[in-house]
Amino acid sequence: MSFKPALAENFDITDMEELRFMLGILVTCDHEKKLIYLSQSAYIHQILNCFGIRDAIPVFTPLAIKHNLSTSQSPTSEAKKRAYKGYLDGIHYLSLVGSLLFATQTHPNIQFAVSLVAQFGDNPGVAHLEAAKHILHYLKGTVDFRLVLGKQQNGDFDLIRWTDSNWGQDPDD
Repeated sequence: MSFKPALAENFDITDMEELRFMLGILVTCDHEKKLIYLSQSAYIHQILNCFGIRDAIPVFTPLAIKHNLSTSQSPTSEAKKRAYKGYLDGIHYLSLVGSLLFATQTHPNIQFAVSLVAQFGDNPGVAHLEAAKHILHYLKGTVDFRLVLGKQQNGDFDLIRWTDSNWGQDPDD
């Protein structure tokens, strides 16, 4: 028995044919190659507009080397907190981080950078905001990238992974 009839035995379902959108993610299927493409380009354009980065210059990495973020860059005095609030220009830091977290569904390559900036959500500073904006600039350059799910034509499944762990450089540990 196929999946849909088995599901229909226990639940009331409506078959709306092939999936096109799921949680704002464009789903495209290539049945011949047995591939599924997931894209959030419309969502990324939306957050670029929302945070005033629509016309930004794209960058090639999600996080710049100069963004060696730490809690020492968080504002500690009332004067520094006021200066940071003046620098925000209407951007709510946690909204920006949440928007970036949602984009990681189809851009797993930004997960490290987004999790790094998310660590400073309780007391972000200018450097943390700049790093979060840098991720937006990166998304601007990769807006049309799609996540591809499936197997290679020869039938093999290759899981390609890469990591860049740099815990030794973390100034807060």
